[in-house]
Amino acid sequence: MYHFLMFSAHFDRDKGLDQGRLRLCSIGANGPQSHKIWIAATSTAGKQQPEGFHKRNHMLPPEYRIPGLPAWTVHTRPIALPHVPGVQGNFYKLTPFEVTTDQGGKRGDFGVHWDGNTPGSAGCIVMSKRRFDIFQEEMEKLEEQDIFEIPLFVTYS
Repeated sequence: MYHFLMFSAHFDRDKGLDQGRLRLCSIGANGPQSHKIWIAATSTAGKQQPEGFHKRNHMLPPEYRIPGLPAWTVHTRPIALPHVPGVQGNFYKLTPFEVTTDQGGKRGDFGVHWDGNTPGSAGCIVMSKRRFDIFQEEMEKLEEQDIFEIPLFVTYS
């Protein structure tokens, strides 16, 4: 079975922080399946503009805007970052660590984590504590199956 994540969101549709959806999917013998869907966000209100992902502290860039990157990779084993403001707990690292977008924007140090700020992120995918707890349970299940990283595909409309 092949597992992957998909994050989809809109560009700055409403006042305030626009939230997207992070979906855990798989493709196996029975075809494609969605397993879990979480409401999540990337960036902060006011930094969710089209093409903003080329700038620091804006939305996570989609992989198709990064030359040579077929997909982001999410590691299923978290890094404990309880001392980092905004994270204050486990951090599921995205690789590559640093990328250059097709318009020359340098971006990096992304992950999936609990939204310890109010609200939003500097480009990571963040969610509420309750949702993040369920996300962690799903990552633990994958790790128990010896799946240590899965692809992430990002789409905006």
